[in-house]
Amino acid sequence: MSRHRSPRGRGAVTPDRARPRPDRPQVDAPTTVLDLAALVAERQARAGYTPDRVGRPARRTGRHGTAPDVRRHGLAAAGVATVALAAVAPAALQLPTEDATLALSSESTRLEPAAAASAVAPVVVNAGQDAATADLFKAGDRVRRQAAEAEQAAAAEQAKAAEAQQAKAAADRTARITNCGADSSYGGVADSVQTVGNALECVFPGHDVGGVGSRGNVSDHPSGYALDFMTTDGDAIADCVIENKDALGVSYAIWDQRINTGSGWKGMEDRGGATANHEDHVHISFERGADPDVTALRSCT
Repeated sequence: MSRHRSPRGRGAVTPDRARPRPDRPQVDAPTTVLDLAALVAERQARAGYTPDRVGRPARRTGRHGTAPDVRRHGLAAAGVATVALAAVAPAALQLPTEDATLALSSESTRLEPAAAASAVAPVVVNAGQDAATADLFKAGDRVRRQAAEAEQAAAAEQAKAAEAQQAKAAADRTARITNCGADSSYGGVADSVQTVGNALECVFPGHDVGGVGSRGNVSDHPSGYALDFMTTDGDAIADCVIENKDALGVSYAIWDQRINTGSGWKGMEDRGGATANHEDHVHISFERGADPDVTALRSCT
């Protein structure tokens, strides 16, 4: 303490710290948290204090050991830092958290948001444009629907044309079978037998066909229910007759010394000659009272 004259009276006491001392360097007052931290660190280093390994208050490393004022200085620095952080914390909590960054100025304790990234402008849909877009989509759907309908109609037309073509082909084959000009009665056979005989001649023209005739053994010829197609290549005729056996009203067929009643070809005994063994003609016997459908012979054409 020192005494000097004062307007209030002689002998007034003024603290030493009221006037600058030349033995102590003058330091500007800290203005930021970083400046404060740097000042505390500088003073501790100058006083010989080092931070403890486990984070306890700084201690003096000189010969006098830990001084009481070290703890006071540490507590004071911690208090100042706490107050500074308490002042900064509310500002940090109020900062925007989306599309912004924080800029910490070394010249001020104030935290400010950095320039925000340019935000994507929202898409503004014009009511008129939206209606036009909807109309465009509707038009596209209408075009696709019309194309699908046209494709289905074309497919139906093609199917119809194919069906008509098949029907015409079948009618032509039927006409060739029933209206080829064959009209022989084969010696007066039954009408149903004549119908089948005429149709077979249309399908397999160029053969002599025998009908009613006497035979020395049991036969359907005398009664007019049998036909003989004279040929040495009668496989096609025999197979066609058996294949359409029920439609033509056929009871059995004999060809090349074999007989077929509908259950497959079976060999016959040798009767001593080509004609007796049916090697030169196909014999066809018919059911009584049949109503043949000669259109079945289309499968043989």
